[in-house]
Amino acid sequence: MDWGYESSTRRRTCMLMVTHACNLNCSYCYEPYKKNVYMDINLAKEIISREAQFVKDSDLFDELEINFMGGEPFMNFPLIKGIVEWLETGVIAVPWICFATTNGTLLTDEIKLWLREHKDTINLSASYDGTGKMQSTNRGTDKHNIDLAFFHELYPHQPLHMTISKETLPTLAEGVLDIQRRGYNVEAALAEGIDWTVDDALMYREQLSILKDAYLKDTTLTPFNRLSRYVSVFDLPPDERTQEKWCGTGKHIATYDIDGKKYGCHMFSPLVLGKKALLADAVEWESPESNADDYCKSCVLRSFCPTCPGFNYRYRGHIAIRDKSWCPVILAEALTACEFQVELIANMDKLDEKDAQHGQNALQAYKALRNLDIMTSRSPYTI
Repeated sequence: MDWGYESSTRRRTCMLMVTHACNLNCSYCYEPYKKNVYMDINLAKEIISREAQFVKDSDLFDELEINFMGGEPFMNFPLIKGIVEWLETGVIAVPWICFATTNGTLLTDEIKLWLREHKDTINLSASYDGTGKMQSTNRGTDKHNIDLAFFHELYPHQPLHMTISKETLPTLAEGVLDIQRRGYNVEAALAEGIDWTVDDALMYREQLSILKDAYLKDTTLTPFNRLSRYVSVFDLPPDERTQEKWCGTGKHIATYDIDGKKYGCHMFSPLVLGKKALLADAVEWESPESNADDYCKSCVLRSFCPTCPGFNYRYRGHIAIRDKSWCPVILAEALTACEFQVELIANMDKLDEKDAQHGQNALQAYKALRNLDIMTSRSPYTI
């Protein structure tokens, strides 16, 4: 079993905010400043050339990813097309790949044909929230056709990305299994900026348990990410625990807005923050003081609990201050993930050393976590 312990950090990601426009209005959207403005292709070329030179001169990076962002990036398909074809002429001297996450509603037959012709140099990931009803609830896509088969054909290793809203939480298991039984992989994340409650946490645990049982029964299904994440609560004593930054914001990632100004990631750009946008050089991204929430420093799940500096800053005014309404839902997730991993490993015919150790760690974590009260809201969990 691949538990996802290792990941490459040698790639520099250059995010281009190619437009502030979007053709949808998702219920959980965190970009309130959308408008019909677009990046100029010549500016995009200048930025990519500088980033490529940076990678070439760097001891930290070996390759460059150009990530087209929005809004909906395919609102500016002419720029995407122009940049990919320009890069294919060999104008930069480092390995590169292009990438975009899209809602999938603007892919005409002409665009699909072009993507087929360039599938080795641009990868796509589709945002998709479950059943048709879940899509309609979150995204209002009743009148849109999204060709999931196309995404799976061209990008079979790219999972669909699901956002879990309060409204779709009660059908989470149904939505995930509907996607998977159609042959597609899916990764999910809870919507940010939502006041999650203890009742939501109990519902989340119920839905994750349904998925747990489904995966144990049908091993041909790939367990989705909320159940396969590693859980450990025995790394260091409480007074020695640190809070690491989860992402490459400001170091491995640089985001350029439509006017060329540079931000740590898209979450700090004017599309998200308006006039409160925070330029990249305004933050010491790697400083422990910048990333540590004192409230959470003794919590045994602080490394398991997702935290985004951009969302923290947008909703709470500081890149370190976490959303305390997540406490019960994260405990619900950790408990169910431990249960699933222990049961899965116990049922394996053959165990390698890594699986065996993983099972022991998951069991230890579960024994500790099961004594914690999921009904305790907005409280760090200590052992």
